[in-house]
Amino acid sequence: PNGRYNPEKGKVTFTTNHFSKYAIVFVKKTFNDIEDYPWAKKQIEVLASKGIINVTSATTYSPGLYVTRADFISLLIRALELKADFSKNFDDVKATDYYYNAVGVAKELGITVGTGNNKFDPKQHITRQDMMVLLVRALKIANIDLSEGSKKDIEKFIDASSVSDYALEAVETLVKEGIIVGSNNKISPRENTTRAEAAVMMYRIYKLI
Repeated sequence: PNGRYNPEKGKVTFTTNHFSKYAIVFVKKTFNDIEDYPWAKKQIEVLASKGIINVTSATTYSPGLYVTRADFISLLIRALELKADFSKNFDDVKATDYYYNAVGVAKELGITVGTGNNKFDPKQHITRQDMMVLLVRALKIANIDLSEGSKKDIEKFIDASSVSDYALEAVETLVKEGIIVGSNNKISPRENTTRAEAAVMMYRIYKLI
């Protein structure tokens, strides 16, 4: 997923943890339901082509659907290529679930502590502020430098006061870094995250790697 072409050097660069034989392959995916999302179209295509984000069919991405907590954690772990050995998981995450490994890694690394009583609520939609909290934790674990934000960074948004205390630091930091830019002068921290929004944010993260 971290492989990319540098047009100035005419080379493909990527990071790996072992030597092997590699082949360069060009893949471009697009979907027939993203034309009405020009602000997310390129980001969706790039991440889908790299196998970072899952699609809903061969021809659709379903950009307007909300993202579940399980799907966002899977996306985050896959994009940052985070790994960890773990022996325990949340009680509501089964070994047969497609997100079992991603959630287990996230728990082991401290990216997520769940929703209480050793539950993760994998099928619950994730709010924008919860997504931001997970993003910042994951970026720190991936050793990506972030400039810590402050109240000044979000006071321009008319709904800044609606950010929950537990998410304030993460929201301020991501706004300062330009990863979160808001819409219509709002951060909309308590609204659910759409698949289009998640793709845009993960693309900005991908550019930091």
